[in-house]
Amino acid sequence: MWYQILMPDSLPATMSVAFLHPFFDELLRRGVSQSLLAARISLPESSLFDPAVTVPANSVYAFLKWVADSTGDALICASIGQHMAKGSWAPLVPLMNSATTVGDFFQKFSQMSSDQGKAAIYKLEVEGAVALWRLVRAKGASADAAFADAVAAGYFVGLLKSAARHDWDASKIIAVLPDTKLVPHDLLPSTSVLSGGTGLILRFPSAFLGFDMPRISPAKDLPELTVVSMQETTLAEQVRQLIQRSISDPNLGLDSIAKGVGLSSWKLQSQLKADGMSISEIREEVRKKQAIAQVTETTDTVGSIATGLGYTNSSNFTRAFRGWTGKSPRDYRKTI
Repeated sequence: MWYQILMPDSLPATMSVAFLHPFFDELLRRGVSQSLLAARISLPESSLFDPAVTVPANSVYAFLKWVADSTGDALICASIGQHMAKGSWAPLVPLMNSATTVGDFFQKFSQMSSDQGKAAIYKLEVEGAVALWRLVRAKGASADAAFADAVAAGYFVGLLKSAARHDWDASKIIAVLPDTKLVPHDLLPSTSVLSGGTGLILRFPSAFLGFDMPRISPAKDLPELTVVSMQETTLAEQVRQLIQRSISDPNLGLDSIAKGVGLSSWKLQSQLKADGMSISEIREEVRKKQAIAQVTETTDTVGSIATGLGYTNSSNFTRAFRGWTGKSPRDYRKTI
């Protein structure tokens, strides 16, 4: 049996911020402020727990490395992956409980992951008594992706161990991943962990695929979240989200936006044009929406609003605002 979801190179590698929710929870418990988390992942605080928000995959990997470095715990990624296998990652709980067997879950997981921004693909290969579960990262994945691979190792090995129960034998498991130092010995002994390229390969007895999936009882305070399909997130929406996160930067230009969504400048422009959109139109839309909201819902000065929206001076902002509403920001505020 061979199961594969192909990943087109032309699509940008992005991930739902929901992937980081278990890490946010752990860091908040350790006293890290929500504002610092938002700054590290370049998101407004209001977007941290919105699964519809996507971020470049390499930004996620850099965040995971920061988590390991700032906590001084090189094993934290794999350890949190183990907790996720017990039902602490809300988006996967329904999928875990709907699968009948481990093999059924792997196939459903592979299908689901193919919709999640093209950051990775998963392949299940079975030859006789041996099964291989492969995680392949998208082209351009940074070296920090090793920390995400450690999360995957913790998650999938933890799930196999839970499903196997008394049939579990760590000596029959081989994990190949970039950095063996990121895998705790309570997950797999060092003899079962080999160094390899970016991604993850798990080798285990194919009989494990027939084991019943363990039933998951999520914590009472676990939110009911479903990861939004990235197939429903258009390129224009990804550009819009990136501009929203960096709108205060007056130097935010085509090259940085293209890099943020994982495309060349030319390809980004041509794909947006094919959809009848442009970066300038999306930026204008974002600025208009945020400007009207801040003028009507805050007491911020016109100057601070202009700066926050990336305008070099208040006059340019006022001119733009008048074009949107027919009134200056001060006059518009008086009508509220």
